[in-house]
Amino acid sequence: MLRLIFIFLLILAHSVSYGKKYTLSETPNGLCLKQWLGKDSVIDFNSHKELKKVKIIGEMAFEKNNHIKKVILPAQLKIIEKRAFNTCEKLEQVKIPPSVTYIGNSAFNMDRNLLLASLPDSLTEIGEWAFWDCNKVSISTIPQSVIKIGRQAFTCCEGITTLIFKNNMEVINDRCFSGCKNIERIVFPKNLKVIEHFAFARCIKLKCVDFPKSLEKISHQAFANCWDLEIVNFSSAPNVDSTAFDNCKYHFGK
Repeated sequence: MLRLIFIFLLILAHSVSYGKKYTLSETPNGLCLKQWLGKDSVIDFNSHKELKKVKIIGEMAFEKNNHIKKVILPAQLKIIEKRAFNTCEKLEQVKIPPSVTYIGNSAFNMDRNLLLASLPDSLTEIGEWAFWDCNKVSISTIPQSVIKIGRQAFTCCEGITTLIFKNNMEVINDRCFSGCKNIERIVFPKNLKVIEHFAFARCIKLKCVDFPKSLEKISHQAFANCWDLEIVNFSSAPNVDSTAFDNCKYHFGK
């Protein structure tokens, strides 16, 4: 009997911490990777029978991991929690599956070598500072499914050159795309109502914007220091803060 108990405990230990590389836990939303302890540079969740069942990458699971360069996330993943990959200095590639619906606050914050060109079509929410200072991120579209993007989510993502909102989001939060200095073209959401303060400040290559007729408000310094912004086309008469276009070639009301 003691032998059977011992074998059971060994199996249990293996399922929770395989080779002492990771810890897992069951949650109401599915299997969660709580922490990665290994020093692997390449991790493929789908190559392991246990890891491929993971539905959640937990809070701080890979935070400040200076070993990983490439991660292939499990095909059925749903959630990437806050600070999951925060400040992973060597991280270059993350394959995010189309099943992901939520990317939490600071999930990829300050991953300055991360090359990411697209977001999953199932995504509904992007947290605050999710890709803050990821200066090689080069997404070009916000998927139709996205309902909310948190403040400063893409601040200083210098790889973005074109930004097309395919969704019906009504508010672009403060500093959401500020410092994206290579953005040249923006297609705003058709139902957009509010552009919050500093949302597109310091987008220095932006030359022309066309606002939808749904727009009601442009907040404090929303486009400040967009030095080359000269052509602004309104389809309505929104409430525009007097500082919204500070230090632009375009001068509102003149």
